[in-house]
Amino acid sequence: MLKRNFSDAPLPAVPAGQANAPAAGDVLDLRGLWLVLRRRSGVVATTVCLILAVTIVSLILIEPRYSATAVVLIDPRQQRVISAEAVLSGIGADAAAVESQVEVIESPTLALRVIEREKLESDPEFVERGMVARLAELLFIGRHPPGQDEAARLRAAVIDALRERMRVKRRGLTYVLEITVTSQSPQKAARLANAVADEYLAGQLAAKYRATKRASLWLGSRLEELREQVRGAERAVEGYKAEHNLVSVGAGENLLEQQIAEINQQMILARAKTAEARAKYQQVREATGAGGAAPGIAEALGSLVVTNLRTQFAEAARRAAELGARYGGQHPSVTATRAEVGDLQRQIDAELARILSGVRNEYEVAVGREASLEASLAELKKEAARWGESTVRLRELEREAQALRTVYEQFLARSKETLEQQSLQIADAEIISPAIVPMRPSYPRKLLVLAVAGAGSLLIGLSLAFTLEHLDPGFRSIEQVEAYLGLPCLGVLPLIAGQAVPAQPGPPTAGRATPRSWLKAEEGRADALMRVLAEQPLSAFAEAVRTVRVGLRFADRGRGVQVLAIVSALPGEGKSTIAANLALALKAAGERVALVDGDLRNPALTRALAPHAERGLMDVLRGALPLENVLVQDAATGLVVLPCVRTGAVVNAAELIETGHFDMVLERLRLAFDHVIVDAAPLLPVVDGRAIVDRVDGALLVVEWGRTDRAAVQEAIRTLAGNADRVTGAVLSKVATGAYQYYGVGGYGGTYGQT
Repeated sequence: MLKRNFSDAPLPAVPAGQANAPAAGDVLDLRGLWLVLRRRSGVVATTVCLILAVTIVSLILIEPRYSATAVVLIDPRQQRVISAEAVLSGIGADAAAVESQVEVIESPTLALRVIEREKLESDPEFVERGMVARLAELLFIGRHPPGQDEAARLRAAVIDALRERMRVKRRGLTYVLEITVTSQSPQKAARLANAVADEYLAGQLAAKYRATKRASLWLGSRLEELREQVRGAERAVEGYKAEHNLVSVGAGENLLEQQIAEINQQMILARAKTAEARAKYQQVREATGAGGAAPGIAEALGSLVVTNLRTQFAEAARRAAELGARYGGQHPSVTATRAEVGDLQRQIDAELARILSGVRNEYEVAVGREASLEASLAELKKEAARWGESTVRLRELEREAQALRTVYEQFLARSKETLEQQSLQIADAEIISPAIVPMRPSYPRKLLVLAVAGAGSLLIGLSLAFTLEHLDPGFRSIEQVEAYLGLPCLGVLPLIAGQAVPAQPGPPTAGRATPRSWLKAEEGRADALMRVLAEQPLSAFAEAVRTVRVGLRFADRGRGVQVLAIVSALPGEGKSTIAANLALALKAAGERVALVDGDLRNPALTRALAPHAERGLMDVLRGALPLENVLVQDAATGLVVLPCVRTGAVVNAAELIETGHFDMVLERLRLAFDHVIVDAAPLLPVVDGRAIVDRVDGALLVVEWGRTDRAAVQEAIRTLAGNADRVTGAVLSKVATGAYQYYGVGGYGGTYGQT
């Protein structure tokens, strides 16, 4: 018998119930994630190495760029060297004004001034077009319109190149702007950044100077017009005054108004004086009528003469009274004294008469002056009425002349201020930090690029790994089998030599083997696969089959599974190999076992264990031979086999199984053997296997590790319909021992006790 080497790395077999997956959604399966990374580590490592290699090559090929930054402060405060207001006001303090300065610095006009200053039109860095631009021009994307001047096209290209290399950024909410220029040369980068800042300040000064100059020119021309207008207005005022004899005495008043005002003042004084003279005249006349001796008349008249005479009169009257009392009325001294008193009385009366005459004259003069002033005032009022009509037009002319004079004076003062401002212009910004020559390139940032490339490649590798894991349609672990199929996984059978060959290989290539020798090699390989348990009892595969045998006993749970069908969803999953070796394991345990090749279309067991059989199950089902005449015994293992010999195409296999003959075969085998293992046909391609499952006690589903699609296995179980509960469990076959340790439980000595 052909020997094979089955010394694969030991693969631990996990009985049913020993590998319990955590319930979905309970906890994060960190170990599962770690296993995914381990089994897909090659994909991750390849992705990381490839991306890092491309990144490193790109960094080597990319020419470095250097960036220099000049810092400019926008000063919102308006400097007042002189008290006059500037023609062009400051930038402003709001955010929009500061952001507008960013646009000014990035404008093509400022870029053109920098280009002319630094002569960038002859700089190869700014003149030479890149590969993308040349390709775009070839594809008619960036082609310039016909007739465009070549110099203008070159200038526009240089402006675009400079603006692409220039970046202006505002620092947060401050008034500080950063002007950054990138170039292939660090010295050039610093020089251009400072040039942009200088041209920005120069542009501010130039803009203010131009605005002030334009204002001065306009004010000068306007002053000439205003001067002529003022002269004309003043001439019109003077001519109208001369024409209407309107004399002004200054302060906005004319002569007639002043005369009326003066006469009004005189009238007030004259009336007061007349009233005073009238009162005095009445008082004197009353005093005179009462006699000179009336008490208080002297004080009323205020005359010193009358006062002295009254004093003398009183003294004389006193002496006369004294003398008359002493000497009597006829005494000469009394008579003389009385004569003196009479004389004094006459003098007082004469003085009073003179005073009355003077007061009367004074009163009459006052009345006459008042009447004269009233007549003059009435005449002036008549004249003022006539003059007022003439002054309406005069005031209109004067107002117009005054307005023109005021405007002219304002324009004249502003013109003088503007002329002074032309020589004094202060920028609204200043360079607080000029650009310095950078020491290290700003692009590419190799460490940063490598870090990003490393992180990105790792993320891409991980994403690709998890994507491949998610797209893997096959079963890779016990947990997956139990989760997707709802069946206990009774064992994990490692891949053995010979199973790696396709189940139905194509013809050999020329020169490698003859058709006959190739067929013999395939028959020998299948023969060895069916007898692994007998030829390699200490191999991992043999131990895994024994584990399946024990698992079947626990999975039976007292249901009495005597007849067991070995099924699979698709062909080539190793069910025949498992059926033969499971039968050998049961036989080695002291059980009487019969192995039935129930695959009427592809009897692999018969080709391996009974290649010389001429009659088999087909003859029994057709009633041609009894069961005893077709049973054979494998000489190497002593295993009883019911072969299936095909003599042609089988078109009614399901009908043959559904006859009473197949039930009779199973019943007789039940009586003669402890266990009957039936190698059934695949469930999906044909219906034969479904018919067999309907007649056995239980079924063992074989799933090829990593190849059989999950949906196919689930569909195979669904095809069993009401017989799905007959499936006792499932096994994973053809498991790669090196890779399985990254999918499930591993590391439990598969060679324990082996020598």
